[in-house]
Amino acid sequence: MTFDGKAFGQEIVSVVKSYLAKELAPVCARLDALEKRVEAIAAPVDLSDDVVALKAAVEAIVIPDLPEFPDLPDIPAIVADAVNEAVAAIPAPRDGKSVTIEDVAPLIAAEVEKCVSEIPRPKDGEPGRDGLDVKEMFRAEGGHLVAVMSDGTTRDLGVFVGKDGEPGKPGADGFGFDDMDVSYDGEKTITWRFTKGERTKEFAFDMPVVIDRGVFREGNAYKAGDGVTWAGSFWIAQKHTSAKPDAGEDWRLSVKRGRDGKDGVVKEKTLQPVRVGMPARSS
Repeated sequence: MTFDGKAFGQEIVSVVKSYLAKELAPVCARLDALEKRVEAIAAPVDLSDDVVALKAAVEAIVIPDLPEFPDLPDIPAIVADAVNEAVAAIPAPRDGKSVTIEDVAPLIAAEVEKCVSEIPRPKDGEPGRDGLDVKEMFRAEGGHLVAVMSDGTTRDLGVFVGKDGEPGKPGADGFGFDDMDVSYDGEKTITWRFTKGERTKEFAFDMPVVIDRGVFREGNAYKAGDGVTWAGSFWIAQKHTSAKPDAGEDWRLSVKRGRDGKDGVVKEKTLQPVRVGMPARSS
């Protein structure tokens, strides 16, 4: 991009003219008002006849002989000397200074800042549509890779052909078994044990059942599903823990303690005598 000096100069002159017009606007307004006030002054009255009469009256005045006055000093010479002295005290004018870019830069910056401040601020647009996530991808017929989006729609991503992988290592020999045993620990764990020669495989399974462990005892370890009584309520462990039931999220409140009943009143009952009659004898 080349620098256009002529265009830049025209832009500078335009900015300076705008600035001067803005600053001199009040002065021009006052001059216009002053011209209107001068035009409103009434035209002068012709007083020539009065002047003639005044002149005749003055000429008719008899001036008495005045005494001789002493010689006055040379007033014009004194005034001339004073004027020359005052003019000599005025400092000699200096050569003017050309206007540079640095001189007008503050004016340009101020004008630009003003114009920018008058630009209306942009408003927020309407909320955009939520983006979609890829929930699942699968390879369809013909080698096409299809993506399932979060809204249930699908996108065909084109034919996808992957490179053949390296040959895998030989698999281990399968494990058969000669004997199988199932044991139950009496609470919630069932263990399957498979045996073949000297090799044994065990698989333990914890059943999701609740076992009442009685009153909670601090220091004991409890498994998920263990139930304890604590502070009058019944709690069920959510994981392996030894913490108190009301100390965190290791326990879930199952049965909340009920309200205490009112005190009972014992009333004494007066016993009445019982009359026992003898049966009549048959004749």
